[in-house]
Amino acid sequence: MKRAKSIFLWCGELVEQWRGCLPAKALASEGLPYWGFCSKKVRTSIKKHRLRRAEARIYRQSNMQKRTLLQIKKALQELSEKGWVESNRSHNTGIGKTLEDHLGITENNIALPDFGVMELKSQRLNTPSMITLFTKSPEGITNTEIRKRFGYSDPEFPKIKILHQTISNGKRNKMGFHATVDEKQGKFLILKKGKLLGYYSLAFLRKKAIEKIGDGLILVRAETKKIRGHEYFHYKDAYILKEIDPTKFLAHSKYDIRLGVYHSGKNAGKPHDHGSAFRLTEKSLPLLFKIQKKIL
Repeated sequence: MKRAKSIFLWCGELVEQWRGCLPAKALASEGLPYWGFCSKKVRTSIKKHRLRRAEARIYRQSNMQKRTLLQIKKALQELSEKGWVESNRSHNTGIGKTLEDHLGITENNIALPDFGVMELKSQRLNTPSMITLFTKSPEGITNTEIRKRFGYSDPEFPKIKILHQTISNGKRNKMGFHATVDEKQGKFLILKKGKLLGYYSLAFLRKKAIEKIGDGLILVRAETKKIRGHEYFHYKDAYILKEIDPTKFLAHSKYDIRLGVYHSGKNAGKPHDHGSAFRLTEKSLPLLFKIQKKIL
């Protein structure tokens, strides 16, 4: 029903445009039209639909935090000088919730002059945690073909070929897998002993990285400790990060090929494709950006 209503409203808008219903100046800024010759039912339904949409947009804009860089720097400096502060929430999200509460921020998107809309992100220092940017086989070759050509027999299920390989910083590993960036072609190349296996376009890498981590961050990092089961944070440094540079994936990420086999359950003995993935340590996150401005 919802989809049918959406299609009906969309058709109504097309009819409205065809009949020459033009936006009135008083309503144009909110996208609300002058209804002209449209039928009463159509214009009432569309008006309600557009009003709700406009109200939602205005609400989001009005709730976005507007701060200057000086205000952000001052607030972070004051928080850092407090030393160890107790987490306001248990588990992994505590570091972000505690930061937002101390800065008086209710929405983690902040509008900064000269930088645009930035996402407030927090991170524990000295954590070995890895971020998986995305999982996808390269262009030009499938994971099935990679398994068939370069895999080796699984010890428990010798008829099934498996392949577990990691390429770190683009360097050649023991089996001869390595990677390089061809900026002229705009490609991240996966090779074996110098021969091309497949590739990712740099535009695609940038798009997937933005989807995962954003393209404008205020990254605040903290040391952590636990006392009697309660976590405490000392916010130590902060950066403004803008413009992800996919060419830096080569130096600061790991490329994993994980083609295995199910060892238990109903699928035992069947191939298990974990996929090809780009991963990086959380501490190397700032190194992926062209603009890195330390603000704490």
